[in-house]
Amino acid sequence: MTNHRKTFIQSLFTKLQNEDYILLKFIEEDISKIGESSDLDIWWKNKKDDFLAEFAKHHSLVEKVTQHQQRSMHQLFIFFKDGSFLQIDCLFQLIRKDLTYLTNDYLITQQRVKNGIKTYTDFCLFEHLVLFNQLNYAGIPKKYIAYFESLSQSSVQLIIRHFNQKYGSTIPQLSWLSTYQPDLQKKLIKYLNQFFINRFFSRQKAKIHYWMDSLKNLKRQRGFLVSFSGVDGAGKSTILEETRQLLSKKFRKKTVVIRHRPSILPILSSFIYGKKQAETRSASRLPRTGNNTSQLNSLFRFGYYFADYLFGRSYIFFKYQIRNYIVLYDRYYFDFIIDPKRTNLTLDKTFTKTLYRFVQKPKINFFLHAPAEIILERKKELPPEAIKSLTAGYQSLFSELRQTYNQQYFSIENIEKDKTLNFISTELVKAF
Repeated sequence: MTNHRKTFIQSLFTKLQNEDYILLKFIEEDISKIGESSDLDIWWKNKKDDFLAEFAKHHSLVEKVTQHQQRSMHQLFIFFKDGSFLQIDCLFQLIRKDLTYLTNDYLITQQRVKNGIKTYTDFCLFEHLVLFNQLNYAGIPKKYIAYFESLSQSSVQLIIRHFNQKYGSTIPQLSWLSTYQPDLQKKLIKYLNQFFINRFFSRQKAKIHYWMDSLKNLKRQRGFLVSFSGVDGAGKSTILEETRQLLSKKFRKKTVVIRHRPSILPILSSFIYGKKQAETRSASRLPRTGNNTSQLNSLFRFGYYFADYLFGRSYIFFKYQIRNYIVLYDRYYFDFIIDPKRTNLTLDKTFTKTLYRFVQKPKINFFLHAPAEIILERKKELPPEAIKSLTAGYQSLFSELRQTYNQQYFSIENIEKDKTLNFISTELVKAF
């Protein structure tokens, strides 16, 4: 079966053969060997972002293209019809905040062709990696360390010696660069400050542009909430973890998993047992085993949890959503409506459902279900009658909410994991 991402990349560089570009951080032997989770970083002598965006939009294998424009680069997020994904960063200047670390004129002198692809010399690659990562308080990633280790020892020594002479540094060996080195960073900044482009007035101008881009990002980039519900044994935890990996590795999204509620308020039992012991007791106790029958006790406990949802929404927004995180909820408020016994509550369904209007609503909500006999093969925690009753309750609730609110509510029969994940992936892509 044709891999749409690989086919697109090959057709892209065929199209670019007469253009003046540099494919940055290109260490593969062939363009077809670029990893499925790797971005393409392309530097342009002349801005070609519109050209590239138009090429992607009109490509027969592309499902959707989204874009983000900044002063020094233009990002393209390309979603293919087979579910694959590619991010392309079109760079016009190599700059970290307000500090240019490799000039465009210098990049042109380092250009070379490798297997038909325009890239730069190994020394410039090394220089780029050291500067970019150290200025960002990080070491060089393992795959690039491995690339240089694959070269001859004399070549690596020559590259390091050349770098040390240029920047006045004392890099002893390649492995030393796998971590952030504060003293090295200071020497690099001192050297870069000598560039005309990094003089005072140019830096101030660059700083203004940087903060304008940052403010624009805060306005444009907003994470969103996704909830996963399901009776025990429906495969919710497995699907949630696979979704988290899909978002972080394939779509390069920042994610966080939160259990049930925002949790700015501690577990109620922590006031008696302390936080650590209360969490241990909660984790070891089977769901739906509480014996509370008091309406007054249930109202008090529910009011406490409800307050967590109300006040926690601001906490979640400022800590995660505004920073473009996708927040994955392992269970959500719906349990209070359909399965209050799970949290040892005795409450009327109409009461908790009415209050849902005041709760922050995830953008996408997935209820996973399966036939009782399949669930019992996975977990024997609930009797068949309870599984069927709870499943029908969640399905009815999601159907009602789908008609009432603008958010998405999906009931998915989770028997074939790949089929479930493909559906979830498709819906998430629509939300990006």
